[in-house]
Amino acid sequence: MATIDWRITREFADGAAAEETDRVVVEAPLEVHVNGLPLVALMRLPGADKELAAGFCLTERIIPDAASINIIRHCGQMAALQAEGLPRPGGAPPEERGDVVEMEVSESGNTDRFKETFVVRTGCGGADLTEVGADLEGSIQSQLRVSRAVLLGLADRLTAEQPVFTSTGGTHGAGLFTAEGELVVVMEDVGRHNALDKAVGYAALRRIPLEDKVLVLSGRVSYEMVTKAARVGIPMVASLAAPTSLGLAIAEKSGCTVIGFLGDRRFNIYTYPERVSG
Repeated sequence: MATIDWRITREFADGAAAEETDRVVVEAPLEVHVNGLPLVALMRLPGADKELAAGFCLTERIIPDAASINIIRHCGQMAALQAEGLPRPGGAPPEERGDVVEMEVSESGNTDRFKETFVVRTGCGGADLTEVGADLEGSIQSQLRVSRAVLLGLADRLTAEQPVFTSTGGTHGAGLFTAEGELVVVMEDVGRHNALDKAVGYAALRRIPLEDKVLVLSGRVSYEMVTKAARVGIPMVASLAAPTSLGLAIAEKSGCTVIGFLGDRRFNIYTYPERVSG
């Protein structure tokens, strides 16, 4: 269930008011367990939960690659009960209990930093400030080339694949495209980091390579977003919004092309412009 109805009072400049029903995007917790131990609770838009868990563990280097995942299963009792309007076990309100994705992996690490901050809020990524840019220098060696004409069409393609945003205005989007502009997947979430992780997880669970793909984002290109992309080898990040200085510094270090203010008529190239062809 991605949206709910909410009664609102709509106010107008002339003093008029109307009681109406509005569509509101759902935000609820998802617990991610790795090898039987709780790792993190992500505040997210329900849906594509296994992809979110897998993508998060990859972009945060909890696991080295998708091949490390032996079993991934979703325990969706909470979402099912909420959708049916039934009581939740223990009487816990929905904001206090969520679904669980359990992962059994052959190799894991980098988990200690989540012990003190178990809940990752919607607007916060899991990236570690103490390791900004660590081990990323020269990590992207992709030969990807994308034409200007293809890039100019991707913003509209991303927005067209966001039905929850269309009905609520309350989500971010992240899409993966080929160099020819073919759609791989678009994911939505209340958090831009989650949307990216869902797209990465979608590709990982289907063994779709990322070193020849373009990642298109609706939100700003911050250091967390570039770090996540670089860690999984994505060579080009294009956004409808702006980059940040630290995001660009990590892009330069890692070898990632960053494009900002992507529209249907123009865009800005901030790093590695050689990947964009005429």
